Amino acid sequence: MWTETTPPLAAMLPGTRYFELESEAVGAQFGVWVTTPPRYESETERRYPAIYQPDGNLTAPQTAPAMQMVRDDPINPVEPFIQVSVGYTGEDTTRLLAVRARDLLPPGEPLLPTTNPESLDLLVQAGYLDADAAKLYWHNLQNPAADKFLSFLVDELHPLISGEFRVDDTSTGLWGFSYGGLFATYAALRRTPFSRIGAGSPGIVPQSKVFELYDSEIKDEADYSGRMLHMTVCETEVTAVSPYQAYVGRGATDFITQAGKNPLSGFTFSSKIIPAESHATGLAASWFSFLRHCYSTSSPEATIMCQ
Repeated sequence: MWTETTPPLAAMLPGTRYFELESEAVGAQFGVWVTTPPRYESETERRYPAIYQPDGNLTAPQTAPAMQMVRDDPINPVEPFIQVSVGYTGEDTTRLLAVRARDLLPPGEPLLPTTNPESLDLLVQAGYLDADAAKLYWHNLQNPAADKFLSFLVDELHPLISGEFRVDDTSTGLWGFSYGGLFATYAALRRTPFSRIGAGSPGIVPQSKVFELYDSEIKDEADYSGRMLHMTVCETEVTAVSPYQAYVGRGATDFITQAGKNPLSGFTFSSKIIPAESHATGLAASWFSFLRHCYSTSSPEATIMCQ
């Protein structure tokens, strides 16, 4: 005999606790998965950096289980950290594409000409969204509010995380993939507690608001000392003929070029192409690239670079 049941969270995500929180800034409810590092319970005097991830419904199950291994990896060991994956609850879990557009796109973010209600109908036909969710997606694409989601992370969630867990605020991190990578790039150019930021395959269109923000910070001679942004792009997003060349490859390479030619004062910027991966398979590889660049303990040089 076998029995279908609902396993405890620890069966899939060891060391993880789950919370739900209503955000005043966004006006929506979020699910939060918090994974502590190995030996967190025994190292009672130690504090750890918190690293935040949007798209928690996808990122938590793909990245949190590796928490048990990356600290003691003999090849690429990383500093132990508290992983905070932020996602959605209830009905929003069935329409992630629509809801995340509200939270992860900067205000006023332009769309490619090929993004229109007719193109979203293809998502309905493919079964990714129903008709109502497609309408919500289009509405959120036209009215994005990453500023409100950023306020939720900084002003509402982080104080709760710091109050419940032993957090070291000197190296708070943020990492996102796809639209999450666009959000991370946007956050990197704002005044926030995030000092180590990773943007994986960011959905940066050629006229993205992040270019406008970057130029404004250059003009103001803003001081970015102590802040790092590590950007990754999957190889096939640049080399293979697909919509991702326009949605990801072109904008990301333009940003990498601009950051290299016209660097912000004190800003540590790095980038890497993830070999062989596509947009569908590059999430985990991008995450580990970020950890190796910003939280590595394998060499003094790597640690100093990210401090």
